[in-house]
Amino acid sequence: MRNYAVHLICHLLVVLAGLAGGIATGLWLFDGNAAAGWLALLALVVALGVLALQAGHLRRERASAAPRGSRDSRGRRTLPEPGTR
Repeated sequence: MRNYAVHLICHLLVVLAGLAGGIATGLWLFDGNAAAGWLALLALVVALGVLALQAGHLRRERASAAPRGSRDSRGRRTLPEPGTR
């Protein structure tokens, strides 16, 4: 449950970008508004950027939480002691 707030904020931003993109796409298709087409494209790019940032954040979080073993005298990895992180 760590960083659950980051997860919720990313979802909120993607939903808002999707809503803005959907409205802009509707204006572009049915009203012929060229500026709305560019706004729809911008909303898509923003949503994909937020999802990429969230994926990177989750990847870094999982990498830092992974248990790391020590190395023996020959440089080979050993398993961590039971009950430790």
